[in-house]
Amino acid sequence: MVENHSVDIKQNSNDRDKVIKELNKLLENFIEKQGQDTHNQLDKRVTTISQLKEPGKEEFIEKALNFACNIKYGDLRAQALSIIVPIMDGPKKVEFIEKALYFTSDIQDENERDLVLSSLVRHLSGHDKEEIIEHIFDFSSKIQYDDAKFQILSSLVPHFNGSKNEAIMDKALELVSGFISEYKKIESFSLLVPFMDEQRKEESLEQALELAFNLKDKNLALRAFSVIIPQLDESRQTEISEKAVYFKHDVQSEHQSKYLHRAAAAMLRRVETLFTLTPRLDVSYSTS
Repeated sequence: MVENHSVDIKQNSNDRDKVIKELNKLLENFIEKQGQDTHNQLDKRVTTISQLKEPGKEEFIEKALNFACNIKYGDLRAQALSIIVPIMDGPKKVEFIEKALYFTSDIQDENERDLVLSSLVRHLSGHDKEEIIEHIFDFSSKIQYDDAKFQILSSLVPHFNGSKNEAIMDKALELVSGFISEYKKIESFSLLVPFMDEQRKEESLEQALELAFNLKDKNLALRAFSVIIPQLDESRQTEISEKAVYFKHDVQSEHQSKYLHRAAAAMLRRVETLFTLTPRLDVSYSTS
């Protein structure tokens, strides 16, 4: 049933409606096999499936996941995955989640990625949430794009509350260490420090400050300081704020220099234009 559907879809601009119809059909067929009512809306069908037990539920989830991951369009793939992720269950749950995140990570639109990540909430409120978070961090280091990795980190951090598992923080910091973007590292430290013990917090903030001072883009450095400074104690805030002033002066001078350069270039272009357009006067002198 499902295997053919996921292969046969020719995904061009005319097939978007077909994708949704096929997903609906998958849900209907499975519910019908379980002897349940299929005459309801998509979200109700998903709720019905989430309440069903074996046999066949895990097999259905795997096939539906394969279908969703093969959808070409990022927005439709996000919609399909956000429907499937909450009903993932059974021994393969972590494997399913990792696959869903992998095929979410290359969706370009941040809001579409967030649609899938927000659907993880059900799995991050159960008794096994620490184990799931650890597995996600392990897997996320294999994702290529910093933006997607940072978004995954951001979606998991709110669920650190109540967790005393140091392994989670170790894995989170290991993920951050693999970021290419120095600014993303700084942002990540600012997210994580509220959940750190004092020693680790101090070390991470110092590392973040070092990264900020070494940023070549002064505008980005100022943004970085605005993220870090609120996390520091009062005396350290004053010290770093005073140092950050120099970056502000550099930015202002740089902006002023760019403005003057642009103004001079514009004036030169106007002069050249006038010179080109002004007719040359042929003045002849006659003597009487």
